[in-house]
Amino acid sequence: MHQISKSQARRLAVSASLGTGQSERGRSATLNAVKHLGYLQIDTISVIERAHHHILSSRQKDYKPAYLNDLFAKDKKVFEHWAHAVAYMPIEDYRFFLPKMDAFKRPPSGKWQKERYASAKPLFNQILKRILKEGPLASKDFEHVKNKDPGVWSSGKPAKAALDYLYLRGDLMVTARRNFQRIYDLKERVLPAGLDIRKPDDEACAAYQIKRALTASGIARETEISRYIQACDRKVLKTVLQDQVERGELIEVTVKGIEGEVYYAFAETLESLKKRRSSSRVIRILSPFDNLAIQRDRMSLLFDFDYTIECYVPGPKRIYGYFVCPILWGDELVARIDMKADRKTKTLIVKNLHYENGLKDKKRFDATLTEALNVFAEFNGCEPSNTDNGFINNE
Repeated sequence: MHQISKSQARRLAVSASLGTGQSERGRSATLNAVKHLGYLQIDTISVIERAHHHILSSRQKDYKPAYLNDLFAKDKKVFEHWAHAVAYMPIEDYRFFLPKMDAFKRPPSGKWQKERYASAKPLFNQILKRILKEGPLASKDFEHVKNKDPGVWSSGKPAKAALDYLYLRGDLMVTARRNFQRIYDLKERVLPAGLDIRKPDDEACAAYQIKRALTASGIARETEISRYIQACDRKVLKTVLQDQVERGELIEVTVKGIEGEVYYAFAETLESLKKRRSSSRVIRILSPFDNLAIQRDRMSLLFDFDYTIECYVPGPKRIYGYFVCPILWGDELVARIDMKADRKTKTLIVKNLHYENGLKDKKRFDATLTEALNVFAEFNGCEPSNTDNGFINNE
């Protein structure tokens, strides 16, 4: 079994996640980043730029939200569906989610889900016929549609539930978003002509997930691979992992200082350590939903960084703030920052900045962070700071 140090493991994780680097430009660079990562989590929180745009801005210097929006709504090179959460993914990966869509066609088992499904199912054909006739529609266009059966659970909006099911089943796809609201259309009118839509078997889905996870993660444990995208059954995933190890396609790796854990990596990834030096001391402010940061136990093991997103924690119990972002400096997570973009005044407000224990050369870090915050402010439609201390002391 191959063994590497924790610093080497971090180097592999960071370089793999940053992927295409920041030298590329334009919409093609955005598409390459989406393909490299495999998915971008979509999140509704907008105190700063939403997660999917934030993630891309951390990897592409000239990134603009219009790039991703156009790839999705105009070019149809990106589609939206459920991975481990709602996400944007490369359109060529669509077929690997067909088994997952088929699973949603089976009636649910839980009591609440059964009742919701029962209220939604009678509306399926009605909704599909309207969209066929009228074209793409949003949830608000169906608010007047009511379930007439008084014996069926009717809390909430049955039409909204029906749209959700038709989306998860693959009958409908999101063709665009307007003011962040989904616009639905029939899948036949969204999928590009000539797309491979052959349904893969379980083993192919597992191989796909392994490749996506390790390409974007560098090294990962089985549990981390199983959470990445979530396009396959975990039992099948374990079997395919071991098959690939036995065939020499994957290598099992241990990391010094992380006892009892086995990681997996491609042979070429480990070979690259001989050429790969530590990442340059560039600061990247990461989204809480960034692919590098989304698995909190992975962050703790590899980066010694214990992190919880506190927007779901009651205000009095928060330690660092509502929407705290990890700060990556080179290969290390060295600080966390809570910010808000005040769009009316075009001001980026730093509510809290916390330095991790062991941060070295704090003076240099602060200077670099000021530059990074000015760039981040501009990305969020805010003005750069005009003070020597930048945003660091803003409250």
